[in-house]
Amino acid sequence: MQRTPEPELMETPSQVKAYADADFSKSDSMVVKGLEKYLKELGKNLNKSDLILDVACGPGNISERIAINWPYVKVIGIDGSRQMLIQAEESLKENFLKNLTYQLIEINSIATCKQYFPLRADVLVSNSALHHFHSPCKFWDALKKLGKKRCIHFHRDLIRPSSIEKAIEIKEKYLSNSPEILKKDFFASLKASFTVDEVNQQLVNAGLSQFEVFQVDELYLEIIGLV
Repeated sequence: MQRTPEPELMETPSQVKAYADADFSKSDSMVVKGLEKYLKELGKNLNKSDLILDVACGPGNISERIAINWPYVKVIGIDGSRQMLIQAEESLKENFLKNLTYQLIEINSIATCKQYFPLRADVLVSNSALHHFHSPCKFWDALKKLGKKRCIHFHRDLIRPSSIEKAIEIKEKYLSNSPEILKKDFFASLKASFTVDEVNQQLVNAGLSQFEVFQVDELYLEIIGLV
């Protein structure tokens, strides 16, 4: 199936609310568990001087999980969608976490140096972010600017199915009882996602060929490495 890009930012309030209200707890928890496992493999113990950036954090589901799991580490969620960050801030009011904040940062503008972020991360995390970029090279360029030397990367994203028929099958399998607006956006995301081979080529082009890319299951791939 040929890739079909989707809008880079989710700004429509109804879309944002449907996404924020959806139960992604299983996949969200897998991001935190995966990061935890990778840190253990590296022998890295995070401390209060470290910074974790959740890139394209959306409504903050994973940012909050990270902040809870590492309560002594500073966590910042960044996203280019003001509507998404409104949802994230509303959730943070209910689940007050002193080590978590959000900032409106358009990732493409970091890549092109139109916007400057003064902090550098020890750990960069993203979930279902890469496939939103029309030019994925900008995603990787931005990450290189956002991380310290020897920054730890953990990125998880959807993997593009082999055919439209398979994409429809996956949509119905995982979102059969979800609102139509969420089904529509999920289907668009499946079509906009990349294959493992495509991501590997992106990393070679970005000078990040030391990163590992592997398929987790029929839905997700993960990208890990140090740079």
